[in-house]
Amino acid sequence: MRRAVGYVRVSTDMQAADGLSLDAQVAAIEQYCAAHGYALVRVCKDVISGGKDQRPGLQEALSVLNRSADMLIVLKFDRLSRSIKHFCELYERYFKSGEKELVAIRESIRLDSSLGRALVGILLVFAQMEREATGERTREAIRHIRNLGYHFGRVPYGYRTEVAPNNPRFRVLVEDPEQQAVLARIRGWLQEKIGITEIAQRLNDEGIKPPKGARWSKSLLYNLKLRQRWAQPRPYNTRSHTDHDVKERMLELRSQGLTHASIAAQLNADGLIPLKGQRFTETSVRKLLRNCDETAHLTPRRYLEKLITDIEARHQQIHPDEPFARPSYPRLARLLSEAGYRTPKGHSHWWPAQVQQLLEGRFDQYYQRKGAA
Repeated sequence: MRRAVGYVRVSTDMQAADGLSLDAQVAAIEQYCAAHGYALVRVCKDVISGGKDQRPGLQEALSVLNRSADMLIVLKFDRLSRSIKHFCELYERYFKSGEKELVAIRESIRLDSSLGRALVGILLVFAQMEREATGERTREAIRHIRNLGYHFGRVPYGYRTEVAPNNPRFRVLVEDPEQQAVLARIRGWLQEKIGITEIAQRLNDEGIKPPKGARWSKSLLYNLKLRQRWAQPRPYNTRSHTDHDVKERMLELRSQGLTHASIAAQLNADGLIPLKGQRFTETSVRKLLRNCDETAHLTPRRYLEKLITDIEARHQQIHPDEPFARPSYPRLARLLSEAGYRTPKGHSHWWPAQVQQLLEGRFDQYYQRKGAA
């Protein structure tokens, strides 16, 4: 029995709260799998625009597809992506080899033929055009509302909205006396040179409700200072290296087993500086690594070396008395293919012999030249 993972998506919280759109997509996928005898192992969900590449539900679905499924099923292709560039990247990485299959129930198009791929391209052109047109209409409507003197969007701290006296369809901003008093106290403390950490503690101790969340925090107060124009944002640093260089070095240090604090200290010792601020800190390193895609910053050889080091470390923890055996070349080849790395000839499938040559350093010049470009 073939195993399938389903993916459903809506764009707004309103559609998710209503539930009908997500439920309808899930029901269609379940019926499709039952009719064709497929085992549906999981259905992953997102409430986010299809124009965004990074979506938690989509990443989960692709991870399940790599590990334990044969096909990814969506109701329509535009549920997967409304960006031609993103869809092409997904196709090249996960479906081009033919090992995994992508199924769109509504369009009934297969991607194993040139005609099917061409039809998908046409559909995505219209999906992307509709997304961009919707964005243009929305921005134009918001601009028109604001030009008339009405408010649209999130209410800034210190204000509340009321129905416009001359047009009940719109709302206007008015000062909130209670929140304005809090702002005045915060500004007074800042003028007394009291740190924002101490200010946050005072506000929390008094039980004052923050603009969002449950408690006042350092970052919340810093952003409030910027919005109130009580401070200027820190300027960007002029530096000879790029974020790519920094993240590559960070991943290299992490593969050596260093802590976030040790990585920060080593980056500072190497003369690397962050985009903002003077020095790397444990917190800044943690945030950068959290959003760091290893495959975007490491060459295939360095990725494998880091992977082998991680596997060896786990082996020593679980079986400290047993010798470590490096994963076989076929297994490493499969891991490289699943990570999305391309061979020097541009293919998505790696052969064991190529992995051996890669680890021997025979492709270093090619990937270094490609990274520099």
